[in-house]
Amino acid sequence: MLKRTLLAAGALALGLAGTAMARTYVMTASADYSGPFADVMPDAMAGLKATIDWWNATVGKDLGVDVRLKIYDMRYDGAVIARTWPAILAGDRPIMHLGFGSPDLTTLMGRLPNDRVPMLLGTAMVGLVWKPGGWHFSVRPTYSHEFAGLFAHLQAGKGGVLRIGAISTQNQAGFVDQVKGVQQLARQYPDRFAVVGVQWAETAPVSLTAQMRALLAERPDLVLIGGTTAQVIAAVKAMEELGQRVPIVTSTHNGLYEVSKGIPLERLEGAMAAFSFSPPGRPDLPMRDVFESFATEGRWGLITAQACAQAILALRVLERAIAAKGADGVDGQAMYDALLGHQYTEEELLGVLPSLDYDETAPFPVGRIKATAEVVRDGAITTLTDGWFDVPALERW
Repeated sequence: MLKRTLLAAGALALGLAGTAMARTYVMTASADYSGPFADVMPDAMAGLKATIDWWNATVGKDLGVDVRLKIYDMRYDGAVIARTWPAILAGDRPIMHLGFGSPDLTTLMGRLPNDRVPMLLGTAMVGLVWKPGGWHFSVRPTYSHEFAGLFAHLQAGKGGVLRIGAISTQNQAGFVDQVKGVQQLARQYPDRFAVVGVQWAETAPVSLTAQMRALLAERPDLVLIGGTTAQVIAAVKAMEELGQRVPIVTSTHNGLYEVSKGIPLERLEGAMAAFSFSPPGRPDLPMRDVFESFATEGRWGLITAQACAQAILALRVLERAIAAKGADGVDGQAMYDALLGHQYTEEELLGVLPSLDYDETAPFPVGRIKATAEVVRDGAITTLTDGWFDVPALERW
């Protein structure tokens, strides 16, 4: 029913095209068509495009506003971003930039407050950029918050103390930060969580047998690997060699879909991935219906859902900015004020995100942060639950 409604709305908008001049605003986006995320980038950009096309056809037309998306191949390279950004500012004058990962953060976060252009990311944050007063934001909290939400769910089911082991990479600051955040969780809630061991490894290890043997000796209930797919695959092989199996917890960038390209799902039974946007397979997901009705390219999946989440929040912020400043009065400052000045509900975010609230203290949602997870069950990837987990409050680490 929703699909028919969306299609009818789109057809009506096309029929009315040209009857009035809409105010056009530009949102720019960082893409990576030639770097480490090139294989998933067509699906990610398809999510942005479909969501914006839907909004233009069903919401923007009634507001007298049209959003133009301009995508730049930044190659996940800070040098490319630094060279390209001045031309974006001068030529596009974007009201918001849709970033993609750490290079955007490290290159732009220091200058965004002066440029007066907010940046919104779909990737998770790290504690290293948890600073007040920034103009860099994410639809997701830190990776550690997402892991904490899953761990809280698992601990409630187990009772007693959840014993957490971790494998990470010591020369990658973002991966070390993930572990530090989980260690902070254990310090704050010692009656619920314990980090029983951390083993350091290369990002693409030949073998993790020695590290896994040492970690399993601490009897962890699970092993956190928030770094690379190669580490997850090596950990699975190491446990098979040692004749033991402990559930592995990953994030999205090294998640179940990506790992399954290198190892059969049957060997990943019980593995989980934690994140803070809706699993693409969740039943009754309006955002999925939007994508399937308006996408002209790409496939629905995890990276697509993440991109749709990023786009729908940006567009809802624009609606609030228009309400405050009028259809002709929106700029980067108006978008910043609208993001921080309102709560955005799960319903208006089409179910792909939980309700979100922002303030100046953090570059990610504040208040009652939520997370969710997927799991490999009977050789297939499925939702761990159909709802959200409450994330325990974490102090800065």
